Amino acid sequence: MATAALRFPPFLSSRAAPTTTAATCTRRTAPATLRVAALPDSASAPTSTSEERPEFSPSAGFAPPVPKRFAVKDGQLGSVAGAALALPFRLGTGLFVLGYSVSLVSADKIPSDQYSLGFLGLKVKETSKIDQCRRPEKPIEIYEFEGCPFCRKVREMVSVLDLDVLFYPCPQKGPTFRPKVLEMGGKKQFPYMVDPNTGVAMYESDAIIKYLADTYGDGTVPIMLSLGLFTTITAGLAMIWRVWKGSSYTVSKLPPQPIEIWAYEGSPFCKLAREALVELELPHLLHSCARGNPKRQEIFKKHGIFQAPYIEDPNTGVKMFESAEIIEYLRATYSLYPQYQNL
Repeated sequence: MATAALRFPPFLSSRAAPTTTAATCTRRTAPATLRVAALPDSASAPTSTSEERPEFSPSAGFAPPVPKRFAVKDGQLGSVAGAALALPFRLGTGLFVLGYSVSLVSADKIPSDQYSLGFLGLKVKETSKIDQCRRPEKPIEIYEFEGCPFCRKVREMVSVLDLDVLFYPCPQKGPTFRPKVLEMGGKKQFPYMVDPNTGVAMYESDAIIKYLADTYGDGTVPIMLSLGLFTTITAGLAMIWRVWKGSSYTVSKLPPQPIEIWAYEGSPFCKLAREALVELELPHLLHSCARGNPKRQEIFKKHGIFQAPYIEDPNTGVKMFESAEIIEYLRATYSLYPQYQNL
């Protein structure tokens, strides 16, 4: 996918004063669906009153870290453990793509240049039904924030369906994209989805999940996303130890292009990186890469290793692994007050 196609209009390096109205994520009894013509470019990103583009660069002496598989940085263990609570509460929803299956084969059955896990001298062969599903030509756009259980449900479905999504973070008091949702849909309610491939825009997490399943899947919704109130409760419990993370706005500079991130909803390391992106209100193009996803091979081919999260920032040219270092990089580069931020 060409990054140039996702270039935003130039932004001001400073933002408007934060709004004081903090909308909560709510569940309504009737889905609200808007069928509209393909939205103009101005509906996908805020406009700017300046032709000047802010300059962004990593801090002096910055060097991307060497990726270390399954390593937890000192001081990050508590954050990872809290983010990992989602696994038991959500029974792994968001870890695997649609129709995922796995088998053990002899090592010579999988070429050395192909991504695969090793186990007791054997290789793990993973397959899925994703290649049988329709793929969107343009990234779906979703306005949401990390700390909302209704938003989490939609993100899990995004991982299941292996969708690339352009996320516009809407943390509480965020000055940029919360007002944009009100302008486009008439309500400051989240999540809000815009599909430029079909011209469909809608609120309501369950309606969005069903739409994605019908349009880009085989029509089925995973059991843990189809249990109504129980799904919402467990989605909330999954975030209970990170309840304030990914919800509040941190004053920051808005870049002209979205940061690209390879991540998936079931990973606690990816959640930590996404929290930082949301709090800084940084638009990001998420390339889903749950287990069984062919995008894992893309990263493996480029770097000889796959792990998530992995980011590429077109605003600075930085490409890097390691969630803790990604968080530090994002705060140092985009936060106006990085010294006050903690994991």
